[in-house]
Amino acid sequence: MASKKRSRTRSGPPPRHRGLGFLFWLCLAGIAVAVAIAARDPLRAAVQQLGGGKPSASKPAPKDQPKVTIGPLTDTEQRQKSAPQGSPPSSASPIVVTTAPVVSAPPPGAAAPSAKGQPPQQPEKPAVRKARLYFTTIDPSGRIQLKSVIRPIAASDSPLRDTLESLLKGPTSQELNLGYVSMIPVEARLRGVTVKGDTAFVDFSQSFRFNPQGIEAMDAELRQVVFAATEFPSVRNVQIQIEGSTVRYLGTEGMRLDVPLSRASFGN
Repeated sequence: MASKKRSRTRSGPPPRHRGLGFLFWLCLAGIAVAVAIAARDPLRAAVQQLGGGKPSASKPAPKDQPKVTIGPLTDTEQRQKSAPQGSPPSSASPIVVTTAPVVSAPPPGAAAPSAKGQPPQQPEKPAVRKARLYFTTIDPSGRIQLKSVIRPIAASDSPLRDTLESLLKGPTSQELNLGYVSMIPVEARLRGVTVKGDTAFVDFSQSFRFNPQGIEAMDAELRQVVFAATEFPSVRNVQIQIEGSTVRYLGTEGMRLDVPLSRASFGN
């Protein structure tokens, strides 16, 4: 009995050897699977290159591929293609070279030329007219004499008012050097000018009525206004007004202002 048990035990492989064999084959199978997975993409690419298959889905095709349309060549293109390299172009396909005219930029600050090639127009200067104004001089004996000067004045739609406004500004520095003075009070202001028929209605501020230099100065300031206004051919008389109203006298004992004045009113 003891011999039979020993023989049975020796006939089969021990259990430990069977476990090691199983683990060996299991590891070998795992290595084979890993190698297959790692070589899958290169094998697929090689098969596609050999068999002309479609590109792999893992590499998307670039977007916006240019579309090329292949058509028959024209006669000119065929002749150009068949001509030897370096030969001059044939007369059937002349090469035309156009050159645009070179336009130099204008210097800084200069006006650009017009579209028709005409020189740029210069800005128009304001129109100027000449006006005759009247001032006074005082001779060695103290007598006041009337003197006229010609002065340029900007032209406008109210030349009479512009002339009287220039008169109220007084003599220029050059005119002062010549001895010209104005007898019109410096505080006097022109309020309005209206022409009706041949009479000019000239309205002054209250300062025009009272002249601190005396009766002769009052007479001279009226002469200055009347003579300057009657330089216009359409004006023969001047009605002096103070603050929009007609007053009887200039000052308290001067000349009468309730009637129009002309050059003849002063004995001239």
